[in-house]
Amino acid sequence: MIAKINSPKIDLSSLDTDFRAGKDAAGRMGVGTENSTESKFLNMLKDGISNVNEASKEAEKSSMDLASGRTSNIHETMLTAAKAEIGFNLLVQLRNKAIEAYQDVMRMQV
Repeated sequence: MIAKINSPKIDLSSLDTDFRAGKDAAGRMGVGTENSTESKFLNMLKDGISNVNEASKEAEKSSMDLASGRTSNIHETMLTAAKAEIGFNLLVQLRNKAIEAYQDVMRMQV
């Protein structure tokens, strides 16, 4: 049985806006930031999200091709679905770690 993978739509513009808001807040608190490191991290994050999104689209297309009879290679279909699922799970874990780090920083006493 083939399960359809529904990936949530990720809005990169809000990610960029949220990142810049955090940068502005850090600047107001007197925390020094380095622009090249920020842009490298943001580009790495955007690339990772777009790669996971492409893997999800590929898995969905592969499963639709299998279901419609355009292909009979179930092994390849399952591999693309597993690859998309692992990538999505990695992004969820990265988000959880970022939230946990933010909460730890907010609990710190100044």
